[in-house]
Amino acid sequence: MSSTPPIFGGSCTLELTCDLQAVAGSCGTARDVFARADLTVAETDAWELVLSEAANNAVRYCRPEATDLAIRVDLLVTNEWVEVRVNDHTAGLDWPAEGELPPDDSESGRGIFLIQNLTDESRYLRGSGGNCLVLRKRRSPRAAAAPRDEGEELRDTRHTLDLMTEELASSYESLSAIFRFTAELQGGVDVEDFIPRWLGELLAITESDWFVLRLSDTATRRLRVVASSAKDWSSGPIPLEASSHPSDFVEVKAASHHHDVWFDAATPLSPTDPLAGLARGGCGFAHPLFAEDALVGVLSIGRRDGQRQFQAGQVNVIQTFGDFLGLQVRNTQLLEEQVRSQVNTRDLEIASNLQRALLPERLPSVARATLCGYYRSAREIGGDYYDALPMGDGDMLLVVADVMGKGLPAALFAFMFRSLVRARRDLASRPAEFLAWLNQNLFQELDRAEMFITAQIAFLDSGRGEIRVANAGHPPMLFASPSGKVTEITAGGPPLGILAAATFDETTQACTGARALLFTDGLIEARDPEGVLLGLDPIKSQLAIAARSGETCEATHSRLVGLLHAFEKGSPPADDTAFIVIVGKETSEHG
Repeated sequence: MSSTPPIFGGSCTLELTCDLQAVAGSCGTARDVFARADLTVAETDAWELVLSEAANNAVRYCRPEATDLAIRVDLLVTNEWVEVRVNDHTAGLDWPAEGELPPDDSESGRGIFLIQNLTDESRYLRGSGGNCLVLRKRRSPRAAAAPRDEGEELRDTRHTLDLMTEELASSYESLSAIFRFTAELQGGVDVEDFIPRWLGELLAITESDWFVLRLSDTATRRLRVVASSAKDWSSGPIPLEASSHPSDFVEVKAASHHHDVWFDAATPLSPTDPLAGLARGGCGFAHPLFAEDALVGVLSIGRRDGQRQFQAGQVNVIQTFGDFLGLQVRNTQLLEEQVRSQVNTRDLEIASNLQRALLPERLPSVARATLCGYYRSAREIGGDYYDALPMGDGDMLLVVADVMGKGLPAALFAFMFRSLVRARRDLASRPAEFLAWLNQNLFQELDRAEMFITAQIAFLDSGRGEIRVANAGHPPMLFASPSGKVTEITAGGPPLGILAAATFDETTQACTGARALLFTDGLIEARDPEGVLLGLDPIKSQLAIAARSGETCEATHSRLVGLLHAFEKGSPPADDTAFIVIVGKETSEHG
């Protein structure tokens, strides 16, 4: 990376090599430019994220013949505006007028969504010799600053550290509150009284001033208010059909677009919006609540002072509270329906469906391997979980886990485990370190609940043609070479929640042309009608046959499912069962 010194006022030109490390360096230089231009910490953080997303895309999608050309980034800061221009050598793209948040299993689209939500204007100019992404955002009002001395810079650094500490504290406080409320729910509380108290605590944690919770009535297709912090405010139900109301109602827009809708002084609510009286001059957002792709409701929250923008950590806390509230409300609704119909078996089936909502609808594909997943629920809420997350450049993060116990606590811990895994994908290439981080963040609550989680993390490194594995008290990964030799990959370590400072081993295995199987203990603990356990040996035998024959991933998946069903002979499963089959492709298959 090279820049063009000196920096003239609030402008700077950076020329990056086509490399992701160069992007990281450019973000540091950009922060210096923004600091000299006296941007706030929040503004600088937002622009760093925007620049990182835009420049990373310019590197990832650069045409092969243009990788030797520099990627130019122009920064311009005036008293009123910040403008960033990223010139790329990609094939170009069709820039959407309004980007939407893609599904969890989608590998693309989040960058555009983030960029558009963190800037005021975005244009993508395509040309024959290259393309240019132009981004602009108005600066926050700020009083003129006196010359800075070293003492003031030190105070600013301390202030930044204080903000980071507050953000971590609020995240921990929200996690503790969720567990307290879960225990209270299991004690049989009045939900109508429970929800306002829960959301009242959310206001305190996030330093917000007001909230409105609407739930969806599937029969009438309306959103009705069930809780509000404003005693002098009221609103009737809002129809979800666009023909029945103005299209710019933020709550309806959030519900129909499946993503948060923000409002502030620069983008105020329509005067006819039901929330206009609460949000006048302030800021906030409407967050849709979904469970199993079904709309549960919309949580709107805000501040009366429009200059007090929400921090990223506070937004994450609100979203986590809202999503968990949506699951609880949906669970309560389903339970009430089941009580009215007096079908107790249906209770277990719906609870299992809620657990299944944690699992990916389909496994993604990568160039160096094919994947097949299987999940079968026993007739109760369980804690089995698996996931496969593309990491870019053909790499893949694979996760299997099993929470000790059943019922809502197990499902809750599975939900929190999934959220933490997806929050720290940057640790994917270091499975042992990843497990240690997960243990640190889950230990206190697991220990308090006297529960634990067994887990296995595997990182499929496409560039090196290898798989790196770490294990936390989980059954071993089975690895079958093309010759049919099956090895148990243990990479040992204790279950999460057993030792506060636990460490984990990591094993690396070449995977070209080989097969790997990650699974939960429900597979090896399957029983026949006489109660005999299936065990590891029949599974290893079938995996060896599959490896020697070179059959497809789908055929191996069917082989293992057939083995399971044939052994059980119709016996009901005693435990949830999940597994992932990975078949590494030969080099010639992917070039």
